[in-house]
Amino acid sequence: MRVLVVYKQSFLEAHRGDSALRRLEPAERTRLLRADRDNKIALRDVMRTLRKAGAQATSVFRGKLAASPRFDLIVTVGGDGTFFMAAHRAHATPILGVNSAPRSSLGLFSAADRFTFPAKLKAALAGRLEATRLNRMKITVNGRPRPELALNDILIAHPSPASLSRVAFSVDGGRSEIQRSSGIWISTAAGSTAAIRAAGGRRMPIESRRLQYLVREPYEWPARPRLERGYADERFDIRILMNEASLWIDGVRTRVDLELGDRVRISTAAEPAVVLGIDLRRRNRLFP
Repeated sequence: MRVLVVYKQSFLEAHRGDSALRRLEPAERTRLLRADRDNKIALRDVMRTLRKAGAQATSVFRGKLAASPRFDLIVTVGGDGTFFMAAHRAHATPILGVNSAPRSSLGLFSAADRFTFPAKLKAALAGRLEATRLNRMKITVNGRPRPELALNDILIAHPSPASLSRVAFSVDGGRSEIQRSSGIWISTAAGSTAAIRAAGGRRMPIESRRLQYLVREPYEWPARPRLERGYADERFDIRILMNEASLWIDGVRTRVDLELGDRVRISTAAEPAVVLGIDLRRRNRLFP
């Protein structure tokens, strides 16, 4: 069994040497120290458990992750952000998420923490851990596909949050509409409990292959946008009508810079992510 372990750096580890940390209140420093310790211990315990199980385990920092077909299982050690980055390039390899700091991290897509990981791993190796297939999004810019498959959501907007975004937008090959707004959220079913829901969208059934969109703060002059919120069965087409724009994939870490005239297509990916052991009842309870 060849296992790829994708891990995160804690906030303290990533900002080591930053003088601004000294300005934090004692309680906040304590929280960061605890999360740093929890993260390191979780990674250590996960690697020990894998080696004890006879797995050939390779660990890689999530910021250096690249596509690889060589592994039978991917284990993420971190939170949902780490899970998303692994899912971008996982193809059909099953993913088992471990929440490294459950006291401070939601870990909605994690099946285990460091204490429950041995039992979850045993169940996964025996084929007894339920697999959920989550729809992902394929992103094409000017006809060229991006290597990442988005699992959660995509935001297209001007790089400055104070600037107006202007695009031509269409759904499932329908009539294109020129819009001015603060940007457009597009999400999968898995991502429908995240930013798009906070902005006024709706939670979708986890197995749905439809995509949801919501225009942020639409500018209603000279007319109210027709395509303000809703769903696509297959795809969205966006033409950039501003000098600069950005497309963010599953958070802030993966950003694609765009410019005037660029054409973006976001469509349902043919290959879903295979996720082991996620608690769908918890999802429904937290996000009714």
